[in-house]
Amino acid sequence: PEGCLSLPGLEAGTERYDEAVVEGVTVTGEPVTVRGTGFFARCLQHECDHLDGRVYVDRLVGWRKRRVVRQIARAPWGR
Repeated sequence: PEGCLSLPGLEAGTERYDEAVVEGVTVTGEPVTVRGTGFFARCLQHECDHLDGRVYVDRLVGWRKRRVVRQIARAPWGR
């Protein structure tokens, strides 16, 4: 299951790759590459989604998405 501080108290099974490579630049413009596997790969993908304006719910489909959308609607912060 995956959760997020943007959606407190909620979580859902979210498909992610088991390996991830993120490329970028440092504050001084030097290239940097970060590689991860397992849980760290999941974290990298999760945070890159935020940079693209997404949360993990955007990746859900079917009953998982419907369930979380209902939970968001019922949450005090989701109204």
